[in-house]
Amino acid sequence: MKHFIIGTAGHIDHGKTSLIRALTGRNTDRLSEEQQRGITIDLGFTYYDDKSGVRVGIVDVPGHEKFVKNMLSGVHGMDIVLVIVAADEGIMPQTIEHLNILNLLGVDKGIIVITKTDMVDKDWLGLVLDDVKEYISHTFLKDAPIVPVSSKTGDGIDELKSLISKFISEMPENINKGEGVLPIDRVFTLKGVGTVVTGTQTHGEFKINQDVFIYPEMIESKIRSIQVHGEDMNESFSSQRVAMNLANVKKEDIKRGSVISVKDHLLVSNLIDVKLKCIPDSKYSIKNRSRVRFHIGSEETLARVILLDRGELNPGEECYAQLLLQDEIVAMRKDKFIVRFFSPVITIGGGEILELKPSKKKRFREESIELIKNKDTDSISESIEAILADRGTDFVTKSDLSKLLSIPEEDIISDIENLEDEGTVETIGDNYLVLSSDIKKIQNGVIEYLEEYHKKFPLRLGVSLEEIRQKFLRGLNQKIQDSFLNRISADKDIIIDDNLVLLSTFFRTYTDAEQKKIDEIVNYMKKENRLYKKEELIGASPDLINAMIKDKILIEMSKEVLLYEYYLKCTDTVFKLFNEHESINVKILRDELETNRKTAVALLEYYDAKKITRRQGDERFLFKRRD
Repeated sequence: MKHFIIGTAGHIDHGKTSLIRALTGRNTDRLSEEQQRGITIDLGFTYYDDKSGVRVGIVDVPGHEKFVKNMLSGVHGMDIVLVIVAADEGIMPQTIEHLNILNLLGVDKGIIVITKTDMVDKDWLGLVLDDVKEYISHTFLKDAPIVPVSSKTGDGIDELKSLISKFISEMPENINKGEGVLPIDRVFTLKGVGTVVTGTQTHGEFKINQDVFIYPEMIESKIRSIQVHGEDMNESFSSQRVAMNLANVKKEDIKRGSVISVKDHLLVSNLIDVKLKCIPDSKYSIKNRSRVRFHIGSEETLARVILLDRGELNPGEECYAQLLLQDEIVAMRKDKFIVRFFSPVITIGGGEILELKPSKKKRFREESIELIKNKDTDSISESIEAILADRGTDFVTKSDLSKLLSIPEEDIISDIENLEDEGTVETIGDNYLVLSSDIKKIQNGVIEYLEEYHKKFPLRLGVSLEEIRQKFLRGLNQKIQDSFLNRISADKDIIIDDNLVLLSTFFRTYTDAEQKKIDEIVNYMKKENRLYKKEELIGASPDLINAMIKDKILIEMSKEVLLYEYYLKCTDTVFKLFNEHESINVKILRDELETNRKTAVALLEYYDAKKITRRQGDERFLFKRRD
């Protein structure tokens, strides 16, 4: 089904509203101030039915320079634009500013309409036509048709309608795929109805009684009713002028610039990667850290421009940059925006969003420029690679990628699978995506860290697993960390054992001096069959004692140590006692081992913990038979 939106643009008092009235029979000036002053201040909306049966929505935007921000709210979502030039004045400052805005917003279809032809003679009209043709020859409308009309006499109106019909017939069918998106440009209340919002729907479809979500306020609501061009409907589609009655939301809770969609579909951000252009005929350049007014859809906020590869963007130049926004905005990748100087308030440039929620970039770093440049592509696969490269170990899910790319998840699955088949991307855990090169980078980082660690602490078996988590995988939940660690250990270069991480090539060896000290300790401990405090082992460093424990020369019990050889003898004795007794106690074990009570207690508690014995009162019973 086709839906068609026409926008208007042009200087103040060049006859936009009168032309729309001639096309539709309706007046779009809806505010008393507009009626009195004879100019459009806010957005006006109306429609007419084309001969093909398509209902054509028309947005009347203000031409006065003070109301350009309102004009910007009206031009998004339009299919074609009517650029209005009055025959008695020709091209004027706001005509030029509007053309620059339309060019920056990517509007590429339009008709030049010369209005008020009844007020000039043929010679003057000819001069105006020549002037207009000359000016637009350097713009995106260089091939646009030019139609002289008089809204007062009706001359040229039928020809204009025929041209619009031709554009309609050449437009492709609207693809109403995916979730609906409606940027709000008006909010008001109606007695007995409640809160009503209007806007030009840019994506997907909505239905009555559908649960919706309002961004960036993060408010849940429900659609009570839908009107399209004044008629009650059960659903609405992209490229339609839509009014919605919303439940559970007050007028003061939302504003122009808010966006309606479904929960978890859109992103909000106050930092964006962009491709930025300074308009060619600007009197000003855009300097790094310039404060600007940022316009996107029906939203306006302040922003700070961060130029990454230069200190100044001159008229006609284009570069990659980041914009730091005063308020969080709702946007989608590839959305177009406009920037205007903070003061004087004039349009100086605009561009395209390449990513919301990117990493913060450092200026004059080749890597920073490359990361943004790689996002400036229409290829889904290349975009996925670029976004994953920017995030590193800040892993994203397929659902996250869908939102970052502004593409339905089902439409990116085949590209992800192709990247996996190529070995470019891997899935970590159940659903997290990461570049194979980033996995290798982290793996190499862990290997280098372990190499240095083993050199520095040759007696230690490895680094604690928690230390590796914190150093290389901070911020990720433990499940993802475990999946990632399993992945990097799968190549057999790294071993994870008993909460320690070590190189597979690492083999602990003792120096002659260390081996001599070990022999001294063993001989010393053999003199008495008992537990020893670690500080009793004179001359043994904590690392050496821990190494002896890991190598099963010693065994630790109750923070003290026992010779491992003696521990094995004790264990044999315990099983022998259970062959002779149904239960044993501290006294029986102490006497049988010829040791002290402290050692016997520690041994039995150790066996309890290992589920070899089971305590009942002062007695121990065999928990399980020896394998």
